[in-house]
Amino acid sequence: MKRKLRINGHSHLLPYPEEIPQFMKEKEIFWVDDERKHMLQKGWSRPVTHSSFFLNEKLEWMEDNKIDHAVVLNLSQLYGNGLRLEMMKKALRFQNDFNAQIQQNHASKFTCGFVIHPGFIQGALWEIERCVEDLELKVLCLPTHFMDSVGQWRSVFDRENDAIFELADHYKLAIEIHPYDGDKMIKLENTSWRFHLIWMLAQCGDAYHFYTLNGMQ
Repeated sequence: MKRKLRINGHSHLLPYPEEIPQFMKEKEIFWVDDERKHMLQKGWSRPVTHSSFFLNEKLEWMEDNKIDHAVVLNLSQLYGNGLRLEMMKKALRFQNDFNAQIQQNHASKFTCGFVIHPGFIQGALWEIERCVEDLELKVLCLPTHFMDSVGQWRSVFDRENDAIFELADHYKLAIEIHPYDGDKMIKLENTSWRFHLIWMLAQCGDAYHFYTLNGMQ
């Protein structure tokens, strides 16, 4: 009997430190230290808990654990919230080009996602077209909430974003929606990982509530 494929449906890959553009380090948008021990942003650091966050080590880990394929999502740290427009576009383009190269070079192993910023509709639509038409990516990664151009946090299911979902439907994209930036949306003293997980659940609940209120179910 033929063995069923084993697929990791929620995976991430970090660029090696030398692959990250200098501007992202200088602007403290996102980087990985030279020892590959931490991923960092301005005022934020998280341990890299396993070597399989990186490509070659990920391939070895998949082989050792008999994982046939992985869906690689965008890094939550690169949703672009709070960045100036041009910096946001450059950071997201780097993420999408990085994932596209992974998929192109290892198509049998990885299906990779791409990310857009819902707060800038025209740019988001253009990036969807580029990622699908030019990069052949088929998984759209979205945050549950995003910061608009005046600094207001809004649900990704806001009616103003209908064009994003219509274009995704046109291209028959899979859509992954993930919570992040909860600590920026509400300032509490407790910012431990436990708090982070609780707030992520609240973000998911709020997004789903907005989704059903707008008759999108």
